Amino acid sequence: MELENTVAIITGSGNGLGMGIAKKMFAEGASLALWDIDFESVKRLAFELDHSGQRVLPLKVDITDESGVQSAAATTVDKFGHIDVLVNNAGISRHKPLEETTLEIWDAVIKVNLTGTFICCKALAPVMKKQEFGKIVNIASLGGRTGRPGVGVNYAASKGGVIGLTKLLAKELGPSNIYVNAICPGPILTDQTKQYPREVFDTWNAGRAVPKDGLPEDIGDAVVFLASRRSNWITGVSLDVNGGIFIA
Repeated sequence: MELENTVAIITGSGNGLGMGIAKKMFAEGASLALWDIDFESVKRLAFELDHSGQRVLPLKVDITDESGVQSAAATTVDKFGHIDVLVNNAGISRHKPLEETTLEIWDAVIKVNLTGTFICCKALAPVMKKQEFGKIVNIASLGGRTGRPGVGVNYAASKGGVIGLTKLLAKELGPSNIYVNAICPGPILTDQTKQYPREVFDTWNAGRAVPKDGLPEDIGDAVVFLASRRSNWITGVSLDVNGGIFIA
């Protein structure tokens, strides 16, 4: 198994992409701390994955609360003894045209998607530095890479910021053997996106090179690779996982 003896934190792991990532990482042998503001969702997933509770720890965490994140990090270390991987997946979207995007809507998305990612990186960096090893995988977005229409200026800016943060941290933390990479998913079929009509989802996928729809497990496979030893000379990369919608 690719992640045997690995401990990983996954933020926003109660549903959608985060749940898919968690299932893939657990299947590859990782022990998991499932962080989500919706505690009931991660508690259900933890029980589904591991009835014994030995390999999965569900925690209620608001990633915009710095003291809460630091406390959750300490609790995770107390449980497992170390933390090898941080997957910054938690995020929100509130898509509006520019003229309809109030400062409140702008701030809400930036606070979770970008500031929350920064807070988690800041809290876990000292743990990884002490270990002299770690992997950070930030979930960005195709919208942050290309500014695709329809995602909202706040969302595109937040995910573009995550890509920039990834590059800088790769340089800053690299001397401590901490690898920092981002994944930029294209449109993914989740419970949230399935609420839109199929023709809307197809519009988002215009220009896709392959017919297969993107699924949470596709992102999970990419995370497993970047979290594993197989990627030990890869850092500062933004990996496009989008079925060929965008080919740089």
